[in-house]
Amino acid sequence: MASLSQLATLLLCTFFCCCQSDLIADVCSKATNPSLCTQVLKSDPRTSGADLLGLGQIIIEKSITATNDTLAVAKSFSGGNNTGAVDVCSETCIDAVDDLHDCSQWLKDFDGSESSKSDLKTKGSAALTNVETCDDAFEESGGEPPQVKEASEKAKDLIDVFLVVANSL
Repeated sequence: MASLSQLATLLLCTFFCCCQSDLIADVCSKATNPSLCTQVLKSDPRTSGADLLGLGQIIIEKSITATNDTLAVAKSFSGGNNTGAVDVCSETCIDAVDDLHDCSQWLKDFDGSESSKSDLKTKGSAALTNVETCDDAFEESGGEPPQVKEASEKAKDLIDVFLVVANSL
């Protein structure tokens, strides 16, 4: 009898892991950067057992970190012709982080209504636009340093994953 219960437990664990992998694969297949999405979500132990709302919270946290990293890298280029771009980038990255914090709170209170979904998509899109504005500011000031571009691409790709989740709710 013990071996039958062990077999049942093994089958349930296999099914659960398979379904979790399927959720991550489904979300990441729709992302702009599927490999980054898969790497980030599979490397976080909290994704084990997470539903779509849980994945959303995790990816928001990762997006906030990446956006703050973009801000830090951009600030390292202050001075000279980049001062205006750094100021714009600072302001828009801070706004993006605020938008992402709003998304996190709204996910906690998510009720499944169309207005809740719309609010998440709107705020997520605003965060993405804010990071894109950082890129634009550097381009207009004579060119975006590769380090800023790399950091902002990661932030935008992670915010895009959040938008995939929001669209899947």
